[in-house]
Amino acid sequence: MRSMYKIISLSLLFILIFSANNYGIKLKKFLKIGKGINLAKKAATPITETEEYYIGRAVTANILSKYNLLKNAPMTRYINLLGNFLTLRSDRPELYNGYRFAILDTDEINAFAAPGGFILLTRGIIEISANEDQLAAIIAHEISHIVKKHPLKAIKSERIKSLGMFAANETLRGNGSSKVLKVFQNSVLDISGTLLQKGYSRKQEKQADIMAISILKRSGYNPKAILNIMKKLKVVEKKKAKVFSAHPSASKRIKYLKSNLRKINYRGNIKKRSIRFRKFCKG
Repeated sequence: MRSMYKIISLSLLFILIFSANNYGIKLKKFLKIGKGINLAKKAATPITETEEYYIGRAVTANILSKYNLLKNAPMTRYINLLGNFLTLRSDRPELYNGYRFAILDTDEINAFAAPGGFILLTRGIIEISANEDQLAAIIAHEISHIVKKHPLKAIKSERIKSLGMFAANETLRGNGSSKVLKVFQNSVLDISGTLLQKGYSRKQEKQADIMAISILKRSGYNPKAILNIMKKLKVVEKKKAKVFSAHPSASKRIKYLKSNLRKINYRGNIKKRSIRFRKFCKG
């Protein structure tokens, strides 16, 4: 990976030098373009967990500008306890500032996993859950996006696009770098819009589904709960196809989930946690 970062930086340096020679850019201006090299290094450097956290805050703020948080402290506390219990059984139990879970006050059936461990569930998706195991399956799926660094991969692509805009503007049009740097910073808002409207890719959703099974199994929940919640989403999908356009169809998800669950025999007792679930989510 480091060699690839070097190649990206050297390639951009070559483009800048070539442009300076062929477009008659003055040395003073070319030195100014050197600022672009620093931006190139930034784009080529892996995003740290600290950066991921602050970008995730911006993404979450954008989502919260469209939805209100549910004012139900007991339920929110319950969701955070359940969510953090599941994260400890994941392959990425620790983050820069931990995982954060919140509930959006809307009857829409959806959930969001933003960079840095911010996970938002809608009131609607909690309401269609029949028990704690199904709710855990939903949360485990979103945790899996964080574990697989799916939000991080989206961020990288946006940063590279902004870097390309910098090179084009500085070398060919001679625009000041401040405007392009602003575009770079605002790419955070572009990412939040992408997550909110398009969601993750079908491949990423499948990866999250499969990993959720593992998290549920390690946590003592019934892994087949994810199959049961998926059957409910299939009904929702028929009514609101656009909401799930970025996901594999529920039918396809049910098919590969059945294949991965075939050899799992769960014999746990869900009575106590079902009582707990009803107390906080159905009371």
